[in-house]
Amino acid sequence: MLTLQLNKTALIERCEILNEWLEKFIQQQISSKENDIIPNRDTFHFPPLIEDSNLKDLVDKYELSQEEELLLLFAYMWEAHPELFVPFLVLTKEANGRAILGGTKDKHTNLFVPTLRTFFNIFLNSSERDPFFLKLSSPEFPLIRDGVLKLDKNGNDERFLLDQSIRLTTNFRNYLLGGNYPSLDHEIDFPARLYQSKLSYDDVILSQETLDELKVLERILEVKPKLKNLPDIQKRVNTNHIIVFSGPPGTGKSLTATTLGNKYNMDTYVLDLSRVLSRYVGDFEKAMEKVFLRLENQNCILFIDEADSIFTKRNEDVKEAKDKYSNQEMSYLLQRLEKFDGIVILASNVKDIRSHVDKAMMRRISHIMEFPFPLESERKILWEKALPPGFNYDENVLETVSRNYQLSGANIASVISNTLLEAIHKDTNCITLELIKPIIQREFYKRDSRFMECPDNSPGAILMEQRLGRDAVHNGRRM
Repeated sequence: MLTLQLNKTALIERCEILNEWLEKFIQQQISSKENDIIPNRDTFHFPPLIEDSNLKDLVDKYELSQEEELLLLFAYMWEAHPELFVPFLVLTKEANGRAILGGTKDKHTNLFVPTLRTFFNIFLNSSERDPFFLKLSSPEFPLIRDGVLKLDKNGNDERFLLDQSIRLTTNFRNYLLGGNYPSLDHEIDFPARLYQSKLSYDDVILSQETLDELKVLERILEVKPKLKNLPDIQKRVNTNHIIVFSGPPGTGKSLTATTLGNKYNMDTYVLDLSRVLSRYVGDFEKAMEKVFLRLENQNCILFIDEADSIFTKRNEDVKEAKDKYSNQEMSYLLQRLEKFDGIVILASNVKDIRSHVDKAMMRRISHIMEFPFPLESERKILWEKALPPGFNYDENVLETVSRNYQLSGANIASVISNTLLEAIHKDTNCITLELIKPIIQREFYKRDSRFMECPDNSPGAILMEQRLGRDAVHNGRRM
């Protein structure tokens, strides 16, 4: 409760100063016969920000200028206290007033909705407007880039920047009032999502060869934060790293990325392909640019699953418009990844990603790391770790399922989840072969594999069918 009051007081102190100027401005406009003359405002004398308030933390984090802080407070104030702007409905009745003060009338509430033009002409002096307009127009303007503020075209896609409304996003409004600091994916339409795991990197079961390869990535993650304090070295070292995780589904690629990030205090954001792939020209680039700008220099990992679907080879024989635009998208990705200061992990299920990905993209890839299907010894550890305390396998069950059934880590987790439900239903803590076998059979059915015993020394074609499904033998998928 004290935290809530402290943060509310910090906002009220600032907003009262803005409100005083707003009331003074309204009175000047009402009494003036020439309301097209916008007086220069007095200098705002803000008191020091309240220590430990979220407003102070946000201002300090972004090193906000007074104009930027005014914009932040304006965005909060007009939605939190719309009654303060009711007089503008009168001031903007005439075309001249609308041209100077901007704003629109909300169709549902009939309240005045101020725009950036309103803010510029009321709270900025004439000498401040052009420089601030240029700053606000930049895609790298931090308050908009990070989703603290958002622009609203009020239903008109053709609106000029100054005729758009500026809004404080819900999560940051909650933060200023005392809530937690929002994650980078706090907006519903942001194309990447924070991926979290309760497991640690030590819990991930991988082959020794894969673990050895991952040590290269570990060194990169460990050293990268230190480079900020070594400017001379930073000029000579790549600050962007593109790593490929190549392996069958369910072998721990996304889990490895997430747990490695946790180990080195880095969040992992997974790109949602459904939010970036579009049939409309230019939408892909806009969505990806939003991701790159937001995650740049944020000490995080961008994880792109099924990366081969968007990093395909460019078509040299362009016959249709779709080929042309596909090539343009690929060219954009290549250029943008080269400039991106961060860690990008691309995951692929194809057998040899080098034959599927554009050559120019391959030149930009730092390392390719293989995630093979788990062998019997690794499957045994996966089965052991999957079972929670209080439950145990019946005699020889662990050895039997580890040796005879080709299941990935994800498959095993799914089987154990369903087995535990069945065990609880039957009021037993002993996992017998009779209990678990039908559940394993259903798992094989899901991926279109025959349910049969198949040790690791079985013929290659049978192993592929058992691990990946019947269609894998013919479509070039990998083991």
